[in-house]
Amino acid sequence: MTDIKQLFSFEGKVIIITGAAGAIGGAAGHLFAYLGANVVISDLNEEGAKKVAADIEKESGKATLGIKTDATVETDLEILVGETLKKFGKISGLINNVGWGANTPIWGSNSDKMVKSYLLNTVGAYNLTRMCMPHLEIEDNASVVFSGSMVGVTPSPEFIEYSTAKAGLMNMVRSMAVVSGPKVRFNTVLIGSVDNGDSTLAAGYTKEMLEALSNMFVMKRRGAPIEIAYGMMFLMSDAARWITGIDLRIDGGGTYKSKMPTGDSH
Repeated sequence: MTDIKQLFSFEGKVIIITGAAGAIGGAAGHLFAYLGANVVISDLNEEGAKKVAADIEKESGKATLGIKTDATVETDLEILVGETLKKFGKISGLINNVGWGANTPIWGSNSDKMVKSYLLNTVGAYNLTRMCMPHLEIEDNASVVFSGSMVGVTPSPEFIEYSTAKAGLMNMVRSMAVVSGPKVRFNTVLIGSVDNGDSTLAAGYTKEMLEALSNMFVMKRRGAPIEIAYGMMFLMSDAARWITGIDLRIDGGGTYKSKMPTGDSH
């Protein structure tokens, strides 16, 4: 029987996390460092990335890199890969966590907005993964996890740009998985409504809307960032060595409404 602690050890691993100045990426960074990894905290917000990296290094004692990266700019992604290799000498895993989408009704978008969302939520993840592949392929149990969204698998006309880009991301990940096994594993975490602080409000929600949303979920609350990070950790661990090409739902059970009619209607 394998030592359970060893299954979830990331000692000697180097993991890049994008969008890591935010709630979910930051939580993942702290978790993987706690489990032994050296993490690279990448984000467009340079001050935020460096602060998260400094906090992780102080907390865990593990060398950590914080770096500014625009996921839509290929030269920035090349620099991210280069600086990671310069500091740590390898890349063992990657979490493509960058993603964001505003509240945009289905007929309220245009070519420019749709393409920009696709570049941020899908193409950036493709380019960074492509650049990391030569290094991932020579690592043991190399794994790439992508932050998907439940809006990418359910009708979401209120977020037409974001939901369309996330739907494309999921199929892209499956395609990567089937051509990369057994060298590198690829999986998506389908994220439900998570308490991301100010970024959720910036997407168009009000506090009243969020309270109503929480009450719709089977678990009667929104998720915590660390709960998403736990799913990422599992998919990248040795415990998941035979798992690739899946979409792991972490959404508090989703929403439920009885299919039985109520009232006196006939």
